[in-house]
Amino acid sequence: MILKADFHIHTREDPHDFIRYTAVELLVAAARQGFDVLAFTCHNKRIHTEDLRQRAEDLGILLIPGAEAAIEGKHTLLLDMPYGRWRVRTFEHVRDLRRCGGLVIAPHPFFPAPKCLNGKLRENLDVFDAVEFSHFYTRTVDFNRRAVDYARRMGLPLVGTSDCHRLWQLGTTYSLVDAEARTIPAVFAAIRAGRVRVVTAPLEPLRALARLGSRVPGHRPTG
Repeated sequence: MILKADFHIHTREDPHDFIRYTAVELLVAAARQGFDVLAFTCHNKRIHTEDLRQRAEDLGILLIPGAEAAIEGKHTLLLDMPYGRWRVRTFEHVRDLRRCGGLVIAPHPFFPAPKCLNGKLRENLDVFDAVEFSHFYTRTVDFNRRAVDYARRMGLPLVGTSDCHRLWQLGTTYSLVDAEARTIPAVFAAIRAGRVRVVTAPLEPLRALARLGSRVPGHRPTG
């Protein structure tokens, strides 16, 4: 089955970003867009609860526990893995967790920001299952290009995400996953096998600027 998915989403519950919509409001918006699979990945915090999982299920969405963790100071997406900010701080910690399952994605790895992976991705390639193709690009400015080239050369799948901080970003870039079932193990197996396709279109600069014009200080569009 083909599942519409987004594996990088922030909500008001995020301790690092000012975001106006709640996790529940995001779920409702995602259901309207026909999403089948989502992961909430707030910074250094798992907000997954049984209530959220059930609300998502009621809307026809598989909700994957996740976090955008600062690993050795670099943003790393940890999906369906035990996480505590003070217990998972190094890539060696992630290696240990990964032996028990879960999925690790390199978010916006070559964007020009101090917390993006860059060389840490190359140094710890064995840790990562996939590389992110972020929504945040235009026809002329696209830091995803290096990620696409690197993923191809290293044989890693690309996953499309919105890195959602504003509701209008949801659906701008997403993944289509060809999974055997709508379950976490089946979704992860499909990604590792490369049965995933990125659906995306570049942002229109003037429209994007108009939408971002009302953002508050502290918003970081690269997660």
